[in-house]
Amino acid sequence: MSRRRGRIGAQFAALRSPVGLSAGVFVLLAIFVVWHGRQATNLAPFSTKNIATALFTGLAIGALSALYATGIVVVYTTTGIFNFAQAAIGAFSAFLYWQLRVEWNWPALPALAFVVLVVAPLIGIGLDRLIMRKLEGAPLVIQLLVTVGVMYFILTATGQIWKQDRPRKLNAFYGTKSFDLGPINLTYHRAIVLLVAIAVAVALRILFRSGLGVAMRAVVDNRDLAGLTGTNPDRVSAVAWAIGAMLGAIAGILIAPELELDPANLNAVLVLAFAAAAFGQMRKLSLTLVGALLIGVARQFMRSFLRFSDWTFASDAIAPVVLLFVVVALPQSRLQVGRIATNLKQRERTTRPWEAMIGGAFLLVAFVALSGGWLNFGFWDPGAWNQIAFNRTNVALSLALVGMSLVPLTGWVGQLNFAPMAFAGFGAFLLLKLADGTGTTLVSVWWLPLVGLLCAPLGALVAVTAARLRGLYLALASIAFAQLAALLLFPHPKIGFSSGAVFKPFTVFGLDLTGRRSFMMLLVSVFVIFMIALVTLRRTRYGRRWVALSDSEAASATLGVNVTATKIIVYAVSAAMAGVGGALFATANSTVDGVRTFTLDSSIPIVLLMAIGGMAFPIAALFTMFQLITLAVEERLEQAGAHHYILAALTFLRYFGPGLGAIGMVANQRGAAFAAGLQNARYLPWRGDAKAERKAEKASRREPEIGQLGIEQPFTASRVLAIERRLGVVDELIPTATQITTTASTPIPQQQEVSVGAVGS
Repeated sequence: MSRRRGRIGAQFAALRSPVGLSAGVFVLLAIFVVWHGRQATNLAPFSTKNIATALFTGLAIGALSALYATGIVVVYTTTGIFNFAQAAIGAFSAFLYWQLRVEWNWPALPALAFVVLVVAPLIGIGLDRLIMRKLEGAPLVIQLLVTVGVMYFILTATGQIWKQDRPRKLNAFYGTKSFDLGPINLTYHRAIVLLVAIAVAVALRILFRSGLGVAMRAVVDNRDLAGLTGTNPDRVSAVAWAIGAMLGAIAGILIAPELELDPANLNAVLVLAFAAAAFGQMRKLSLTLVGALLIGVARQFMRSFLRFSDWTFASDAIAPVVLLFVVVALPQSRLQVGRIATNLKQRERTTRPWEAMIGGAFLLVAFVALSGGWLNFGFWDPGAWNQIAFNRTNVALSLALVGMSLVPLTGWVGQLNFAPMAFAGFGAFLLLKLADGTGTTLVSVWWLPLVGLLCAPLGALVAVTAARLRGLYLALASIAFAQLAALLLFPHPKIGFSSGAVFKPFTVFGLDLTGRRSFMMLLVSVFVIFMIALVTLRRTRYGRRWVALSDSEAASATLGVNVTATKIIVYAVSAAMAGVGGALFATANSTVDGVRTFTLDSSIPIVLLMAIGGMAFPIAALFTMFQLITLAVEERLEQAGAHHYILAALTFLRYFGPGLGAIGMVANQRGAAFAAGLQNARYLPWRGDAKAERKAEKASRREPEIGQLGIEQPFTASRVLAIERRLGVVDELIPTATQITTTASTPIPQQQEVSVGAVGS
């Protein structure tokens, strides 16, 4: 009996596992296919030829995503970094192969070898040496955002090098040649795809069982300890990134004949690769391959045999559905303990509400002055704004409100969210339905708080499934939610809205806000209200609890904080703010297409720009206007006859700024708002503390005299080494020159400083 109970318990445990639950999802989908097939009138017949065609097409698509997914798993398993740029590398490689093969008439084999064996490894090694090694020990949120920045940069570079001014097509290997498989003819290209995916899985399995594979896994577990055993961690991580880039290049070149050469199209398969990697639990290559093939087959079967009148993109939603179910099926993560933060001061002064009010008043005056043409900067005289300038500013300000919703969720609690525009889409939908119900020409501005209140339960609903997660899996869950909203909910005729939906202007206290300038002042006022509310909330007991969750969930739970309930509340607040921002964004545009506007691709620039500005600071939401400002300055300088290299530099910043800024977080993890406040706080009349800190910092940077050490300045390793260098008595063996340089540039924590008085006692 005990053995039988043990077997039953093991079976239930398997059902609760990611693989078991995903298999259940596939069974439910199959049952739904059969049920719906009996109801639909335009269903394709279940003939042997149709089934075989869908099967092999799905296997080919799954095999291509498996190549992306295995590259992600290899890099994650060996370096601990989840590479969001995997498909972007594939897109760049596909375009480069097209350039060599089509434009420059290279033979297929040399072009393929050059891209896969030369360029791709160089990209992987370059990313590792220049960026990824510097992320060691960085918070997971920073690691993910930096790789997203790399993805954004590579996709932007690909689009700028090969502009989408004409259609491009990459022919399949062996063209349309095929061989007979009974009911269908399988093309040589798709057969190659299947064989390459299987060969890669087998080769990687052999690699991971070899000495190099063991060393690769050891490096991610403990880089320093692996180095003590004779392993070169830098070389191992470089090999891992080179292999990952090569797999991305192969996948990009093989999938390009199936799609039109477009960076966005080639990057769209990334969610399918994420689902396959999650199916394999980020470490099992065989399960990753199986998951990719199953997702590809299910996607193609739905596309071939189902016709949904209300769910237009249902087949494309298979991957995010599987991704969400797999992530939810993961075991409950352990509470996160605290870690040593090396980039924080012992005490950080938070902004006071009255200071936020002063800043808000300054913003109001600044926008009035700028839009009215009161200011002249010399190199740029904006003059009185026209309707185009107001329209751009209104759209940018509404997106800034959406970006500010990330402050409490990501900046304070540390819950990475890639779906702010999904919540914004629901806010726009609710405003549209509420406004249509009034039957009036103008919409009362008091509908906005109601929109926020109605969006809050949606955020709480998402948090119910996501609150038990954190880090990478929480980010993947937000990606799945964003994709499901864009593919299932917004296209639905009863839930979403199309480009024909018109959003009416607002009225407040009887004032007509139809004018673009009056609407801009409404947006600035809402921005200031949100900013003051967040600054005030940050200093309350609840705000401190939220920040404590980011520092240590275990410590927060020990002190009596309900971690799950707190996360749900934060999600609700964030969703409410994003919903209000989405309603204002739709009104600023007058009409939006819910299918094409509120997507994952539109969320990523907002997340990146917020990270560049500083997720924890409400004022950082203004950084989402970066591209608008650079465009305005560029247009004005062009009208003034500025040199072409200045205009080219501004264009470069406008396109590549978000990606480069996110990559720059390697050096500045707190964001530009924090750095600017730290440098300029001393100029504020009431910030005497900042002046004193700046003076003390300058004094500490001066190289100490021998008589000052231990009397006026405490002993630290860097100061002792400085004295030893001046006396010429530095030990040539211990410490090494590298250790001297590293130690001299790294401040020693306060508790390790020793004064003469302490030694004497």
